[in-house]
Amino acid sequence: MSSRLVNVRLDERRLERARRLRAKGITLSDLVRDAIDRQYEQLVKSGKRRDIDAVMNEIYERYPDPSGLRPRDYDVHDRRAARQAIVHKLRSKRR
Repeated sequence: MSSRLVNVRLDERRLERARRLRAKGITLSDLVRDAIDRQYEQLVKSGKRRDIDAVMNEIYERYPDPSGLRPRDYDVHDRRAARQAIVHKLRSKRR
């Protein structure tokens, strides 16, 4: 098995924890490998895809539209209408 070196940035709290673990004889490489394997197994076992509506709702909650934003004059879910609006906007900016 060939290995690759992976660097990980740690904040001060985690760096101190890593130092304590290493001082107690725990190999950080093994710890990281175990954590990766555990997370991967959990991911594979879940096997179900996240509900796209739930994902989109999370995004909308996290990044809401700014207040005072005018409603669009086209259906954003209609790709042809969206394309036309974008092309029109880009053409009008050139002038």
